[in-house]
Amino acid sequence: MAIRMTGLISGMDTEGMVKELVQASSTKVDKVKKEQQKLEWKQEAWQDLNTKLYNFYKSDVFNFKSVGTYSSKKATSSDSSKVKVSAGSSAPNGSHSVSVKQLASSAYLTGGNIKAAGKSYVTYADITTSTNFADMTDATGNSLDLAGKTITIGNGNDTGDLTFTLGGDGENSVANLAELNKKLAATEGFEGLKASMVDGKITFTNSTGKENKDFAMEGTTFTIKSDALGIDGTLGFKQNKDDENHPTIESTLDANYRKEFASSDINRGTKLADIGIAVGTSFSIKGKEFVVDEKTTIADFTAGLSKMGVGASFDATHGRFYINASATGAENDFDITSSDSNALEILGLGSTATKVDAQDAIIEYNGVEYVGDSNTFNINGLTITATGVTGKYDKATGAFTDDSPISISIAQDTDKIYDSVKSFVKKYNELIDEMNKLYNEKGTDYEPLTEEERSQLSDTQIEKWEEKAKQGILRRDSTISTLLSNMRSILNKSVKVTMDDGTEKSFSLASLGIVTGDYSENGKLHILGDEDDTAYASETNKLKEALEANPEIFQQVFAGGGSNPGIGTQLYDSLATSMKRTSSSRSMTFYEDITMEEQMKDYEDEVDKWQEKLQKLEDKYYDQFAAMESAMAALQQQQSYIAGLMGM
Repeated sequence: MAIRMTGLISGMDTEGMVKELVQASSTKVDKVKKEQQKLEWKQEAWQDLNTKLYNFYKSDVFNFKSVGTYSSKKATSSDSSKVKVSAGSSAPNGSHSVSVKQLASSAYLTGGNIKAAGKSYVTYADITTSTNFADMTDATGNSLDLAGKTITIGNGNDTGDLTFTLGGDGENSVANLAELNKKLAATEGFEGLKASMVDGKITFTNSTGKENKDFAMEGTTFTIKSDALGIDGTLGFKQNKDDENHPTIESTLDANYRKEFASSDINRGTKLADIGIAVGTSFSIKGKEFVVDEKTTIADFTAGLSKMGVGASFDATHGRFYINASATGAENDFDITSSDSNALEILGLGSTATKVDAQDAIIEYNGVEYVGDSNTFNINGLTITATGVTGKYDKATGAFTDDSPISISIAQDTDKIYDSVKSFVKKYNELIDEMNKLYNEKGTDYEPLTEEERSQLSDTQIEKWEEKAKQGILRRDSTISTLLSNMRSILNKSVKVTMDDGTEKSFSLASLGIVTGDYSENGKLHILGDEDDTAYASETNKLKEALEANPEIFQQVFAGGGSNPGIGTQLYDSLATSMKRTSSSRSMTFYEDITMEEQMKDYEDEVDKWQEKLQKLEDKYYDQFAAMESAMAALQQQQSYIAGLMGM
């Protein structure tokens, strides 16, 4: 925007005058913006209503017209502690008989208590930083005689070397690597050196290497010598700051320590090799194999078994392995074998183990025997779950005595059908209540606020104002009127139904006890005699009577089929047609969203044109005032000149 210096000569409020002159034309821009705002509110109102209509269509109407909604079956067992049953839509109505000979079970193996074996064991474990030098041995258990030997460490400076005696508890003695690290960390110049165990070797790490302010690497170089530990060398610092690891130096000593323990000490971390399982021993379950190595622990063993199609765990408190099949049924039974039979005995998985074999479930349904690896059977549209036996079954002979069959009855689930219809009525009423409110809501005199008006109000005041201004935004909307009319028309229709005797009879919602209220309710539905509808609760519930008398007709009335679509299907198809894509609307859209978007673009273009006109008009007035200022300046100059000539 150009910077204007106005009114300097005339002293007039040029900006104020220009604003007043342009004001009349500005109201035309405001008028267009207000119409644009109203259209935007209309779009928002329709987007919200469209979502509700679509959800009603895809959920409530879909269920209302679906065959399965009216084919629900109810199954009842005379003893659900032994037989549970549920029925699909294809299950035949009537009474059925079920006997349970045997329940399916999974295989289960409980190992013997290996902690109670009373055995003693010796192992030579890897050393740690806490292992005392005096306790270190070679791989066969012979002492390394490290106690009294020394280690000397220098840092390349004038601070002097450090010499420590291995073992003992004197000032210059270190019982183990942990103590050595503690003394190095406490001695100036040696803080960056640390001992650790890496892959069974004593390893020293130099972490002093760092980049200085000149971007050069600097640090401390250490010398380490100990004949007893098998280490003699120089350990420098890293020369590149981007190196991932610090330099290390490793001893040549292979050290272990002797560990004695008893059966009672066995836990999940105990190595199988330490309790007598030879390295290379294999264990097999269901064709899969697990092989023991020198590091395999009890926890590794159970984890390996659990990858072989069974569940496996070890109870450290009771010293037992527990192995179970992952599923019931004889096909899922298992046995555990080993390349070394003695290994099974050591782990309590041999003669001391207790094994429960898997078995299949066996039932009789209406006199016919069925065998399965699960206690649940899907037969003739029924889901039958056996939970207890009904007689005595001898697996050896197959004899089944003292049977008390369970009676199960299958009938149409009229309560579920009633609730489905009631749910549809409720959702329909909620939807048309809102549609009728939007259609009949009267507008107000409140207009959309201009930018200047908004600037003078608080957020709360703006919100309340716009709430009033939006009222009646969809009043007498033709699309809402058409949708309401179509839905009411379909729900008032009759459908011909073929009765059991072959005759045809027409049914409507009203004939089934679903009626409309008075005209003021604009088509709301009511179920006569429904306890939740206070206005009609005292009436006879014809819907329940019809369901109890002849539930099969509801599938034809609401769903229908082929050339005779039911009321629900007709409503579903009508709404689908209303959502089809046209030149003025997209698919899945009930209102003319494309047309509204085009109208919004037209408003935007019109606002741009008016704002361009206003700018030109403003520039024109400013130019005129500038010309006046120039003329007045020239006149003032002439007056001064004449006054000067006259000596005034």
